[in-house]
Amino acid sequence: MRSTDGIYVDLVILKKSYGSKWQQQAESMMQSSEVVIVYDNEACAESENTTWEIERATELKKDLILLSRDDIGCHNFGELQSYYDFSSEFDECFAEQTEDLDQLLELYKIMVTSSEQLIQRRQITNGFFITVIGAIIGASGFLAKEKVLSDSTVLVLVFPILIGLLMCRSWKNLIENYGKLNTGKFQVIHRLERSFGAQVFAAEWVALGKGARNEKYQSFTSTEQNVPNLFSYLLWIALLIIVLSADWEPFLNHLECALTTVEQTFTRALQWMKSLRVPSTDTA
Repeated sequence: MRSTDGIYVDLVILKKSYGSKWQQQAESMMQSSEVVIVYDNEACAESENTTWEIERATELKKDLILLSRDDIGCHNFGELQSYYDFSSEFDECFAEQTEDLDQLLELYKIMVTSSEQLIQRRQITNGFFITVIGAIIGASGFLAKEKVLSDSTVLVLVFPILIGLLMCRSWKNLIENYGKLNTGKFQVIHRLERSFGAQVFAAEWVALGKGARNEKYQSFTSTEQNVPNLFSYLLWIALLIIVLSADWEPFLNHLECALTTVEQTFTRALQWMKSLRVPSTDTA
């Protein structure tokens, strides 16, 4: 969601606000949030649920931003904007801008080169994850197809698949962070271009509709994130097939034996502790 002042707000809407788990879900979301926004605080004050959420956010020492109906109607998001609008600090970085065009050109070249290097690092990262996760899927499929593992031992494939799922998550986060970092670099490049007669990167961005229409331009980041998502789906399917086709009886027998051993050890430990107790004697 984006406000009229250019602030992106990631709304978290719970499926329900009743039962025994909604408070746990609300608290979990508040702990991971940067700031808690009370939208229409007059109405929220009349709700027991939102009152609990506000009190819990205060206990968690989260910053609260109260938006009244008047603020919403007048698009008065000044307090919220102060948390995320760093345009003044960004402009201060260029407050003492030099008039030496050669020096500005060198800075411009550095930023463009660093952006290209970032793209190269992202491609190398994508290649690494594709190779490793593809090897996990390929090896798991080969072992299952060639019957190298029996039905009772095929469960060992669960561990590399879980590792692959974790890698898909890390891969997706890296792609997103690479995209954010490159966006910041191009904001600096656009700012430096103002000192030149032509703003070629800014003109290119305008020609692409500033990313507002997918028909003209679609973000590389959003496109690349489809790849780890696809690998993740394949791994989940492989995991489901392994779980359904595995012979669980030997595994359950081993688990039962292990639990029995633990129980016996615990019982013996209690008996040993009782034997160490010295009986008390009454003295006249």
